Amino acid sequence: MAQLSSFIHELGAALKRKDGRRAASLLALDSPVGLAAHQLAASGRAVPAGQLAAALPEGWGDMAAALLRCLVAQHGGDRVAACKEYRDGYAAALASLLNADKGTETEWLIPLALGAAQGLKGLSEAADEEISRRGGTPNQLSECAISLQTFFRGLATSKSSQAKKDASVAVVCVMMKVYFRLNAINNCKQPLQQIEVSRLFDNAKQAHKVTLRYYTGRLAAYDEDFARADEHLSYAFEHCAASSPGNVRRVLRYLIPVKMLLGVLPSPALLTKYGLPEYEPVRRAVAGGDLALLLSSLEANQARFIQCGTYLLLEKLQAVVARRLLRKVAAVNAQMNPAKAHQVPLALLEEALRLQGIEKDPLELQCLIANLIFRKYVKGYLAYKSRVLVLAKAEAFPALSAVQLSDPFAG
Repeated sequence: MAQLSSFIHELGAALKRKDGRRAASLLALDSPVGLAAHQLAASGRAVPAGQLAAALPEGWGDMAAALLRCLVAQHGGDRVAACKEYRDGYAAALASLLNADKGTETEWLIPLALGAAQGLKGLSEAADEEISRRGGTPNQLSECAISLQTFFRGLATSKSSQAKKDASVAVVCVMMKVYFRLNAINNCKQPLQQIEVSRLFDNAKQAHKVTLRYYTGRLAAYDEDFARADEHLSYAFEHCAASSPGNVRRVLRYLIPVKMLLGVLPSPALLTKYGLPEYEPVRRAVAGGDLALLLSSLEANQARFIQCGTYLLLEKLQAVVARRLLRKVAAVNAQMNPAKAHQVPLALLEEALRLQGIEKDPLELQCLIANLIFRKYVKGYLAYKSRVLVLAKAEAFPALSAVQLSDPFAG
């Protein structure tokens, strides 16, 4: 088979020269070697492991054979077998080579390692889809996460190679995508911390910086550190390539709720530009203190928000909207009764909610106000017997940046 012979010859030459870029292109899942695998699959012939072992440097014959078996399985529609061949036969051996030498001798393997990390993620996702269709429990992406950790160690723990340490950032970007896909968010913290401690972020490529900031921002939002989430997501938004509107939209899906929790509303033009119409009623609800509109918007778009992972963030806006409504009620009360401007009858808030179609009994209403006071959305106290909210005379509604946004009763 001429295609296979050409592949073996070119790969052998690249490996002997330690030409990592050329070897990576030859061993990529979308390289011309796929045609040779297709011919093998069509003819029913086995992968010529002996021929590969004889023509390639020690160890590489088995790795190339595993890659070909992966591609043959892929052509045959067996995505699970393809993933296992790639992970256990090719990627594992490559990671072992990286971990065996912590110096500069194996720097040429960096392009191969980065290609394998991306390839393994794609194969694992496809394999899990196949397992799900069969009615099984997906597990290949979890195995992928373990393999990526091995690649990360081989690069990040190098004793003398700065190039390896810098390359570890790219692997972490893949790891973040996998961990978030698996909902194993806490696993993100250790590699991100290692990048920070080793000061690798500054040397990273711009695309990797944006990816890291995006996931760091999402992680901060998950931890309810919204000021930090704003910092990282804003960086990702400002530096994301304009030629990738889809990526900008992904960032905005998290940045917009975080900004609104901090008191900054998106413009209608921004939502239109990036195709985020589901946030428009949420924006109006926050701006107008319309709790009913917020709740109906969350219900109408629940599936979409849950799929994007933003539903819990948007749910927290209920307190922001309630504060906005209370502030409007307090302003009306001040006009109606200037002498008692700081004494807001709960009946006024009760009526404002009723006008929105929301009924709350006295105890529920008092709990709502008490929660706003506890979280510092409002300065004041409740006079329970007279059913009056007594507002502080100075800064009764402090800046949202000073508010305790996290759940005081969590944990």
